[in-house]
Amino acid sequence: MKIEKKSEYPYFWNNGEKKPIQQLSDLREKWKKEGKNVVTTNGCFDLIHPGHTQFLSSARNQGDILIVGINSDPSVHALKGPGKPILKEEERAEMLSALKSVDAVLVFDDLLPNGFLEAVKPDIHCKAADYSESSLPEADIVKKMGGKISILPLVDGFSSTNVVERILSVQKDPTSGMDTGNRKSDVEEQILTYLLSSSNIFRQTAYTLKEPISKASEIVIKTLKSRNKILLCGNGGSAADSQHIAAELVGRFKRERTALPAIALTTDSSILTAIANDYGFEEIFSRQITALGRKNDLLIAISTSGSSKNVVRAIEEAHHKGMVVIGLTGELDSPVSEQADLTLKIPTQDTALIQQVHIGIMHLICDLAEIMVFES
Repeated sequence: MKIEKKSEYPYFWNNGEKKPIQQLSDLREKWKKEGKNVVTTNGCFDLIHPGHTQFLSSARNQGDILIVGINSDPSVHALKGPGKPILKEEERAEMLSALKSVDAVLVFDDLLPNGFLEAVKPDIHCKAADYSESSLPEADIVKKMGGKISILPLVDGFSSTNVVERILSVQKDPTSGMDTGNRKSDVEEQILTYLLSSSNIFRQTAYTLKEPISKASEIVIKTLKSRNKILLCGNGGSAADSQHIAAELVGRFKRERTALPAIALTTDSSILTAIANDYGFEEIFSRQITALGRKNDLLIAISTSGSSKNVVRAIEEAHHKGMVVIGLTGELDSPVSEQADLTLKIPTQDTALIQQVHIGIMHLICDLAEIMVFES
């Protein structure tokens, strides 16, 4: 979605009032001279709830002054989809600025807060623990300006989505909002928390891995246009992902087209058990690559930990055969990330979430391949 930008930061909010931005610039210089540490954080802050206020109080305690950047209405819509935000940017800014913990609020138009951070130049930038410092898109710009990143604990049990769900449940059942034991069940809370966490990891992946994913798609497309093949391997859920993606390529993903050459090295039980019995489990993929791999073929090596020994051996043998290797792992540095030619490191250590994003990325690459390999 293209966001129509307004003039850059003409106003800020302080104590519930809208003021000219020059006053904030003057205050920032005053705070700097007084040696006060300026803390920033950012977000949509739609439907402000106790989770927000507790987080903002914790952020304020990191320094002396707290400045909050909030996404404009168009950028919230781009991030959250139809119907969002529920409250307009000026309403959100006014309410946030009235909080005891907040000294100033700015509205920014970009999806990322980089311009806001360049304007404020924080000493400390805070984010909740659904991010890590390595996965935080704006971390580099804060550090380049001499600031530090502070990751604060999550405040569980609160979200704007939960608030909306409570309102809707009261509309359906007027007694559901009463304290009569009819509140949303723990199971429903867990469902919301898990699915929202999943969407957040996808969002972080989009911010941090868009360039590596683009490079990975280029490698896949080049491999297939050159009439070379793709081999895939992994263990457990990653074995299932290998077979899934091979099926999308050999069969079809979304479009009618010629079959594309891809082999999952996880499917032939006779080969797997024979190699494991005769040579050891570490060789079950590398031995197949010795037999099937050719120069300029591509190996997609999938390991959520990045340390699976049989996947590492597969990479070693693929390089010996002159193949290119794309690794898919979690966020930690690992033997797979060190040895692969390109690694897509998902910004989490949660195995299930890593696997969800792996298959999402590979679906995206299949889609791009179908378009680009068969373009006229």
